[in-house]
Amino acid sequence: MALRCPRPLLPALLLGALVVLGPALPAAADPPGPTDYRSEVTSVEPPAPGVEVEVVGGDGFLQVEVDEGHTLEVPGYSGEPYIRVQDDGTVQENQASAATFLNQSRQGTDLDRSFDPDAEPVWQTVATDGRWAWHDHRIHYMGQGTPAGARTAEGVAWEVPMAVDGTDVVVSGDYRLLGSPSPLPWLLGAAVLAALVVLGARVVDPVTAGGLAVLVAGVVGVAAGVAQRAADPPGATTSPLVVVLPAVALVAGVLAVMQRGRVLRAVAVLAGAATAGGWAALRLPVLWSAVLPTTLPAGADRAATAVALGAAVGAAVVAVRSGALAPPVPEDPPTGPDVVTP
Repeated sequence: MALRCPRPLLPALLLGALVVLGPALPAAADPPGPTDYRSEVTSVEPPAPGVEVEVVGGDGFLQVEVDEGHTLEVPGYSGEPYIRVQDDGTVQENQASAATFLNQSRQGTDLDRSFDPDAEPVWQTVATDGRWAWHDHRIHYMGQGTPAGARTAEGVAWEVPMAVDGTDVVVSGDYRLLGSPSPLPWLLGAAVLAALVVLGARVVDPVTAGGLAVLVAGVVGVAAGVAQRAADPPGATTSPLVVVLPAVALVAGVLAVMQRGRVLRAVAVLAGAATAGGWAALRLPVLWSAVLPTTLPAGADRAATAVALGAAVGAAVVAVRSGALAPPVPEDPPTGPDVVTP
């Protein structure tokens, strides 16, 4: 028995997606994105038991995790108090530090006011579990072009001073530019998948073939989106749209496969193709970037993007070619000697 669904559902579904899209606001710090740079911590001197420091998001964030019973202080760029972690895990950020505002984006946020490094700190609690991450501009390159040494095995060295339990320590590391992969195999794979969807429409009902393609795009997209959000450092959350958009495609694919009305099913396929294709288009840089913001293996993340792109293109083509969206052709009025014309 086919699942019945009122006709207004799809327009409502698309409207809901737009409502989610419209008010989406950036997080306090922009989330990690694909990049060709990798920055790493190489040492903490002297060693600081109870404190873990690492770079996450390629070269984007310096992240600290402090065990209970230990304290941590991180100065800003002018030596002013910036971040502190108390012995109960409370993490606080100094709102009077220029670093609080400069570190809101990977490229640095322009300051719209001046800051006094000697001003009294204004502490604001940002976490309570002893973990925090920020765009520390000492750990990555901020200029144009490629910095000298970035392509060498040694990389470019950096240092960030901290104080652990009142003892001064220096976190040292380096960053380097990695070779970017070629996007051609993934784009070719997407093109092959789109062609397979179109060819499959010759074997089964075209709208059904498009619905199955959109359903697959939605499933792999949701999985990749969840993995992307799982890689977010504290304080820099990726937009929920990376999950919402493929989820809309998934629902549209289910409707396209299970509904009876041919027009409604074709509209569902186009809606799913639009959301899945838009999601994949926004993620295209993962195809040619060396370091990706995800908990998945890089190949799996690139494959998910290519699958969503190819399935969306193929689904859109078969939905349009199916003729289900074409207006009905009016029948010619009957003619003949028995027809009475007024």
